[in-house]
Amino acid sequence: MINTDFWTHLTQYWDLIPAIVGGIIGALAGGIPAWLITKRQSDETLRRDREQRIEHQKTLAFSVGIKLLNIVNSVIGLRQHVKSNMAIRDDPSRSHMEYWQVLIPLIGLTDEGSMRFTSEEMAAFAAVNEYDFMENIMLLARRHSSIISSFQIYCEMRSNFLARWPEPESYDGSVGSRQLTQQEEIRLKPYTMPLNNAVEGIVAGLDEDVQLARVVVEKFGPITQRYFNMTQFASLTFPTDEALAEMMRPPISI
Repeated sequence: MINTDFWTHLTQYWDLIPAIVGGIIGALAGGIPAWLITKRQSDETLRRDREQRIEHQKTLAFSVGIKLLNIVNSVIGLRQHVKSNMAIRDDPSRSHMEYWQVLIPLIGLTDEGSMRFTSEEMAAFAAVNEYDFMENIMLLARRHSSIISSFQIYCEMRSNFLARWPEPESYDGSVGSRQLTQQEEIRLKPYTMPLNNAVEGIVAGLDEDVQLARVVVEKFGPITQRYFNMTQFASLTFPTDEALAEMMRPPISI
């Protein structure tokens, strides 16, 4: 038996079906292009953001590279001065000289090379998971700042001490000398011992700074080339031990 009520209701709503289907098709026809346009705009925005982020990281890495070069040059320069002065004692006729007597102040030394890296600069390397490098380069900056300060303090201590030193009795060129009595040596020990201890600390600190600087320099070029597509520092090298030794000749003929 046919249910006439069902067919009656179906024929009542049949005219609505084309309208409903047309509405769905119209919505799809208008929505899909709009979605495609929105997605394309979103992808373009993400691409630009990514490029800007990479360019910003490259800028930060370049800033780190310039500071690193300054620090490394300062480390090598100060070590060259200290070691060259200390080499004077290699001459048997001068082996009796104390450290403070051979290590002279470096005229014009400033803390210009004593640079620190910003948290934003270090974040560029943290973002690429180079945490060991980040820690080493921050340590190098702190150590170098400390060694510059130590040498400046030593220079000031030495100048203050020389104001108490007895007047020289003779001169060898521009170097004055005097034979001290035992009582005079004892009286001056409170000044000479701290000076000699300061020199020992500076020499040891510079040797460690050079080794750390070599590690940082050897890694900096490959890291910036791999992550930031930078070639400026790819060939950055550190002097060999032989080249460094060649720099450490005494400043006067012995």
